[in-house]
Amino acid sequence: MPDLRRDPIVGRWVIITTERSGRPHDFIRVPAARPLAAALCPFCPGQERLTPKEIMAYRLQPTEPNGPNWTVRVVPNKFPALHVEGDLDRQGLGLYDRMNGIGAHEVIIETPHHTDSLADMPAKRIEDVLWAYRDRMIDLKKDIRFRYTLIFKNHAASIAIFSGRTSLMAIASWRKIPSSSA
Repeated sequence: MPDLRRDPIVGRWVIITTERSGRPHDFIRVPAARPLAAALCPFCPGQERLTPKEIMAYRLQPTEPNGPNWTVRVVPNKFPALHVEGDLDRQGLGLYDRMNGIGAHEVIIETPHHTDSLADMPAKRIEDVLWAYRDRMIDLKKDIRFRYTLIFKNHAASIAIFSGRTSLMAIASWRKIPSSSA
């Protein structure tokens, strides 16, 4: 389980996630010039079996969950920085205040098209993405343990190399976490 630890010098809380070291791109380095093909991307239509079960999806037509024909899709992060299960269990540990890394960590797949970015999308698709952000924030707010939700786009080269896409994430926690090893 990840830890939340309070830095005793500056007083901010950080996420410590040793389990995330097992992510696929930590072991396989693909040159930046050759990202994985869309056919291998777990976030592309037809590859839904490669992700955890979807939390929500917007579809043009009613279809079964966890299948293609979506325009925006949200899934739990397969390698989460925070876990939904458990209690905070705050305690002093030597120099640090620490607690369990309780929160939510989700991936928002903003388009089924592998190479598209938000800037390339028509206004209706951008609207759908923004509604998805809103819907996830409202849903996460229902958990009384979560007081803060951050939606951010990960442009890290290692993430883009792994899937050929940038990653959009939603993290919810008991308070604002300004720094993370995620």
